[in-house]
This record gives sequence, structure tokens and C-alpha cells, in this order.
Amino acid sequence: MEHRDTAAVAVFTALIIGSDFALYPLPNVKLLDMAVFVAAFVFGPKVGAAVAVLSETTWGFVSPAGSAGAILPFLVAGELLFVLAGYVASRWGGPGGVAAVSTRNLFFGGLLAICAFLWDFETNIVTGLLGGARTVPALMAYEILGIPFMILHEFSDFLLGALVAPPVIVYAWRTLARSSDAVGMARRGRIPPTGGR
Repeated sequence: MEHRDTAAVAVFTALIIGSDFALYPLPNVKLLDMAVFVAAFVFGPKVGAAVAVLSETTWGFVSPAGSAGAILPFLVAGELLFVLAGYVASRWGGPGGVAAVSTRNLFFGGLLAICAFLWDFETNIVTGLLGGARTVPALMAYEILGIPFMILHEFSDFLLGALVAPPVIVYAWRTLARSSDAVGMARRGRIPPTGGR
């Protein structure tokens, strides 16, 4: 992993944990899923996976709700869906296919909502199994009881995916392009313009 990638993991993880604390009063509304998606889209699956694992594991221990306990590995595994989605989306569209404002951004929102649904479905089943449910009707009861939280999670992921992820991706690509140009100029012995000096 390059220094740039390590820095990206640190920045994304800090953003996620800080925003998790800030958004804690809102159930199932977090920047985690969107940020993991963006990290994988912009920096690739290794960075996205590192952000997902570090963020979900850290939150699993420091959350004001208490430790996640035995379900933590399943929360982390579910978060890797967003890594896969971000990476696959980057291969389909790439940076040139993303605009800060476009009706095509609904694709990102839909993709994040689908991942949120799968994450919720998986974690509700595991919660049921850990809670002692051993029959299909008992597991379905866990799914049904989770519907209000699932709807909020999927709706917030849709909005964050459609409205926030694309501008963040565009900004990240522009910043990386500028920093790559600056590194290239420095390697060729040229100093990039500093904007006023």
C-alpha cells in the first residue's frame, strides 16, 4: 500500500468514526456505507476494504450503544459489500462517468440502497441466530421487527449515494489529478505554482 493509500485509509476512517458519533442519535443513518463505497471507487478495493474493516471494527468497540460482541465479524463482512459495489461501479463508469450533479447519480443511490438491504438482511438473520432463533418463522420475526430500521437505512444510503457520493468522487479525482501533476512536475525538477507567491 502506498503512502497516499495509507493516508486515505486514515482520513476515511477518522471521518467515519467522527460522523458516527455525530449522527448517533439518528438510528441507521451514517456516512460509513457511502464513505466505504467512495474509498473503494476512488482508491480501489484494498483501500476500501481497509476502511471498511477498520471503521466497522472500531465502531463495534467504541459505540455509545456498547460493544457489538459476537455479531461484529458479520457487520464487517456485510460492510465489504459496499467495497465490492464501489470497485465494480468504478470499473463500469470510471472517473469520467461521474458528475457532481446528474440523473445518472441515481445509480449510485440505488446501488447503495441494495447493499444496505443485503447488509440489513444478513445482520438481522445473524442477530436472530445469536438470539436463539432456530426456525424459519423465528428468523422471519427478526426480519419483520427490523423493517423500520431497514427502511431508514436504505433510504439514507440511497440519498447519500445519489447526492453526496458523486461530488465527493469528483472532488477526490480532481485532487488526485492535481497531486499527481505536482509529483510529476517535482520529479522533472519543476516547482508547481503555489497560487500567489
